[in-house]
Amino acid sequence: MADLRVVDADCHILEPPDIWKNWLPEKYQDKAPKLVKDHEGGDAWMHAGGTPDPIGLVSTPGRPWDEFKWFGVTYEDARTGCYNGAERLKDMDIDGVWAELLFPPQRTVGHFLGDDDDDFVLAGIEAYNNFLFDEFCAPDPTRLIGLAQIPSIGIDTAVDALRKAKARGAKGVIISNWPSGGESLSQDDDPFWAAACDEGMPVSIHINIVSRAARAAQRKAAEKAGNQLYNMASEATRAKAIGGMSSVFSMTCGAITSMIFTGVYERFPELQVCWIETGVGWIPHLIESVDDRYWRNRVWGDLPIKNPPSFYWYRNNAASFITDRSGIALRYAAGLDNIMWSSDYPHHGNDWPYSRKVIEDTMGHIDPEEKAKIAGGNAARIWHLDD
Repeated sequence: MADLRVVDADCHILEPPDIWKNWLPEKYQDKAPKLVKDHEGGDAWMHAGGTPDPIGLVSTPGRPWDEFKWFGVTYEDARTGCYNGAERLKDMDIDGVWAELLFPPQRTVGHFLGDDDDDFVLAGIEAYNNFLFDEFCAPDPTRLIGLAQIPSIGIDTAVDALRKAKARGAKGVIISNWPSGGESLSQDDDPFWAAACDEGMPVSIHINIVSRAARAAQRKAAEKAGNQLYNMASEATRAKAIGGMSSVFSMTCGAITSMIFTGVYERFPELQVCWIETGVGWIPHLIESVDDRYWRNRVWGDLPIKNPPSFYWYRNNAASFITDRSGIALRYAAGLDNIMWSSDYPHHGNDWPYSRKVIEDTMGHIDPEEKAKIAGGNAARIWHLDD
């Protein structure tokens, strides 16, 4: 294990308490997320929709599972490495991780992505990206690999943001809605895929795609329901939330199949898309299923693809997992070059500081070269970490 170069394909950042004061323009401070207290005295972010969003499950890596709690956790309780890049490097050294791919706090960027003011959307996303590259990753950008968030205000802005991200040294971008802003994938998104190929930028999708309009509708629904979205007081609500954490891959399948069957990868053969925090054990069944549907329906369907769907999965796609023994067992079917280990640090699904132990426990029985690919080599190749 000493020679294994581990690249964590999915890590996150907890917003530091002063992030918006420092990075969001003064004119937008009144609309910025606000740090408040939850009902147990913990710190929480107040986002659009009016519901305090506690930091409890995204701030205490290293604690025993029985000590996890959603409410009542303050920034004084949180590990500093959750929100400080220099301290994150120390946590990575403890964990034996060479590099991390860094994804944004999804609920926070959603605060901006779902707003109806174009200028505010752009200001908020630029504030996050500036914080990411100029503050958090600055201590060592060769190990802290920030992925730039793309805004939600249309195709021209999305393309411009991607090209600006490349110019500032980003290794990739993350989209949280279809680039053109539509409710579904369309050829209006093609200029973005073309720009990603032109710039050699992998595009990541973290679990799912939610349009700007859908985010706005969710806010209105939450307000109508009394903003109870994160109220864990009831047993039923807690059970539903935990169950949802266990089935996130179900949010991904439609986007994957849409991109394949509508010919995105046929038109843009160099496009690389990474599906993050989805797991991989289910992918062999998806591949088998889409190939079967292709062969049965390819004639009458007049599909805009020249190869079976599995061809495009293996050539153009990759996915990350956290704990997935099924995926390791089915690694050849999922694609030995298409699956990547991750910890999800600092979210409560991680096993810090025992990531190398987890890798050995789950992959120690496989060929060392295969283990090296899954534990870091694939991520390093896809995001050009050695360039």
